[in-house]
Amino acid sequence: MPDTSDPLAQINTQPEIEIKVINDVFIGMGGWELPPFDGIFYPSKQEKGFRKLEYYSRFFDLVEVNATFYNSSLSAQQSSQWIKDVSANERFVFTIKLFRGFTHTFNATKNDALAIHRLLEPLREAKKFSGLLIQFPSAFAKSSSRLAYLIKLRAAFPEDRLFLDLRHRSWNEELFHKFCHENGFNLANIDLPRLPGHIPFNSFAWDGVAYFRMMGRNESAWNKPRSNDRYLYPYSEEELQDLVERIKHLNTQTTYVVFHNDRQAFSLVNGRQVEHALRPSKHLNAPIKLLTAFPQLKTFCDPPSINDELFSPTPKPESSPVRHNKFHTNNSASLIAPSQSRIIKKKKNKRL
Repeated sequence: MPDTSDPLAQINTQPEIEIKVINDVFIGMGGWELPPFDGIFYPSKQEKGFRKLEYYSRFFDLVEVNATFYNSSLSAQQSSQWIKDVSANERFVFTIKLFRGFTHTFNATKNDALAIHRLLEPLREAKKFSGLLIQFPSAFAKSSSRLAYLIKLRAAFPEDRLFLDLRHRSWNEELFHKFCHENGFNLANIDLPRLPGHIPFNSFAWDGVAYFRMMGRNESAWNKPRSNDRYLYPYSEEELQDLVERIKHLNTQTTYVVFHNDRQAFSLVNGRQVEHALRPSKHLNAPIKLLTAFPQLKTFCDPPSINDELFSPTPKPESSPVRHNKFHTNNSASLIAPSQSRIIKKKKNKRL
């Protein structure tokens, strides 16, 4: 159980300012099958047929699918099941993290690309797909050959929105921003520990869409390969307020925010806090165990109704008085996909 004396517990949740947010914001986590969520978010009693994604979708509108980073063989049947799991939440969308064979090991084949297209097809058809998240390692620095490789990736997924997670500081320059504009990429805004070589935390929007990835700022553990504490970081009131102000002032139609500071379930708490700061009049729920562990959430979150806690298929909305907390909460580019078909010719083991 998290220590409620942590900095999150000190966040003042008294009324101050209600912000009017004009853009559509989707908030979620970097997965739903995360071990820290088991003891504090999901019910201890899980009846037959209980599905974690269905339960998760009662509280959040977005998820990054991390399993696709490790496995390119997930099927269309699996993505169809995901769509079924979130059917009670009409807003819910999925970001799919691209297989690491394209970004880390560089041994992906055309067959891998075809398999990913098959997985994405049901999500595209159901309008549940926000885009592909393409994360490269921090050492992946800008070069002419790597620019050429990005163009190959664009050609491999011509119809999809591609969010680039590029962490090396060398990519943070105007010429590359122009490259993104010309080739239809969305450069994600990555919040990382302030370490040498890391790209700064930006607030870019591309073609009316912004994507924020909140990785935490645990500098001491970030570069320790065997440490389990890389993502152990609760965002402070000031840091969350900065994020909210960035979102508020973006000229966007849609903003996606994904929290990855999952250790001790801090991501769940920070996600709920930002949701409330952006939409103070919205009625929010949180699981009873999460409210118990982080009582500061009780100021603006209620436990689900008894029927919801017993896993009724469709959560029943409840009315609630409006509550507020103290903490409140550019560059635009067109995404024009190449005029190529997304059908990639099958050629066994030919690498991108």
